[in-house]
Amino acid sequence: MINRHIELTTIVKIDVMKGKSFADLNTLKDILLKESDNRLSEDSYDTRYEDTYCPPHPIIDQIINEMILDFKEVTNEDIICDEYWGHIHEKNMSTNTHNHGDSYVSSVLYLSVPNGSGSLVFIPKIDSRNDHAYRQIFEPIEGYYYLFPSYIDHYVTRNKSEEKRVSMSFNFTKV
Repeated sequence: MINRHIELTTIVKIDVMKGKSFADLNTLKDILLKESDNRLSEDSYDTRYEDTYCPPHPIIDQIINEMILDFKEVTNEDIICDEYWGHIHEKNMSTNTHNHGDSYVSSVLYLSVPNGSGSLVFIPKIDSRNDHAYRQIFEPIEGYYYLFPSYIDHYVTRNKSEEKRVSMSFNFTKV
């Protein structure tokens, strides 16, 4: 037998964490729906046009604390929430490819996910082709959130449901 030396080096590893919120999400959904006309931008070409203002509320504080504690348990890292906002997608709405590069970790929490309302798709840039060969599709589940590195490109597919898909996004900074 030949004595061989084999070494493995991981260059890229991307973790996406799925967690469940135990907050009163129906009340939070109602709060967001009341704010549906309060967009973060009135310019339809601005990426914030599809984002909805969400006022501070104890339910949001609870959700942020859940995410922070879950993240700490898995990674042993401390994060703080910088910002949050809502998404209300009517039929045929989607979200273009984007990332949250200025943050450390981002999250999306699903408050209402009607059947056929679209998927969350991550496209890690593994090489210069970025040909979607490494894309990962997540089917949203009401009450669950995904925490992911902010630099990952992602998008949300078209809502084909007659009902609204309602979600919230959060950006966190490493402490």
